Amino acid sequence: MQYFDTQAQVFTDLNIEIDLTELAAKIQTKRPNILTTAKKTLNSVKNIWDPALVYRWLPLEESDDASGRRVIYGNDGPVTLDLGYSSIFLKKADYALVVVYSAGSRLEEESRKATNDKEFLSAFLIDLIGLLVLEKTGNRAKRIAEQKASELGWGVSPFLSPGSIHGWQLEDQLQLCSLLPLDRINVQLRDDAVLAPFKSLSCLIGIGPEYTASLVGTTCQVCSKNQDCQMRQL
Repeated sequence: MQYFDTQAQVFTDLNIEIDLTELAAKIQTKRPNILTTAKKTLNSVKNIWDPALVYRWLPLEESDDASGRRVIYGNDGPVTLDLGYSSIFLKKADYALVVVYSAGSRLEEESRKATNDKEFLSAFLIDLIGLLVLEKTGNRAKRIAEQKASELGWGVSPFLSPGSIHGWQLEDQLQLCSLLPLDRINVQLRDDAVLAPFKSLSCLIGIGPEYTASLVGTTCQVCSKNQDCQMRQL
């Protein structure tokens, strides 16, 4: 088996840039007054975000009970993940990239301030900026998986996140996140399995020699409604 460093790796100095064109695309409007406010808001919070990412490479295999569940082996023993139907996306996985990443708390603080000041459009725009930061931070995680798979001549699974794909309930985030030192990126996991700051996400990406995809995709590819769905991921 090829060598994997299974120790947690942390990135807190990510250089994430957001420009007005990207924000305008999220807003989906060409109204001049809104775009003017968007520019002003973006400038007011420019670079106050503090994205961070923690990840580990860990071996993964199918559960012995034929339930379709997957077992990941961490330092404190096996952790069982119940992905339900979505376990099919990990049938070819030998290793898993387990990741938690966050846009940080400062944008959320600014959004709350804007809401308290009844500047609701600004609060909405700050939230969109946070989503863009989170999305770009997640892209870094995808590239980690793609690069490792490329080095080994392997392929990658789709991007899988508890609570956002069919069959993998949010509650399983408690299991997944137990594999990572979240405190090193200032993220907390509440008892109800929700991450804080709110613009934080956990995910798992499988890699293995039987995968054919070189780029991390989404599970939308297998949905019969993917051509008409407004929530479809690219």
